[in-house]
Amino acid sequence: METMTYRPKSAFAGYKANEIMSLTPVQLILKVYDYVIVNCRKRDTDKVNAGLTQLIASLNFDYKEVSLGFFRIYRYCQTESKKGNFEEIEKHISELRSAWAQAFKLS
Repeated sequence: METMTYRPKSAFAGYKANEIMSLTPVQLILKVYDYVIVNCRKRDTDKVNAGLTQLIASLNFDYKEVSLGFFRIYRYCQTESKKGNFEEIEKHISELRSAWAQAFKLS
């Protein structure tokens, strides 16, 4: 039986895949926040919701109180995305991104 491996279609895609695979969990969260922010500016509801869905999926509910707080913010942002309130989403996600970056001394 042959093993399937991921083969990027271009050198750039391979570079990006390697970059993503080498990030820490906190750096990955920051990347997803960046993705949401960029797509808020583009007013792309589908991509904003995809990023928010990924953030929700990353929550660890072993820490229920903290996770529920983040969950509520992300769900609120999804609701606002459906209303087209991208500035509101960008404000909240930018604040969260800044807090994470500051807490872990990342940019």
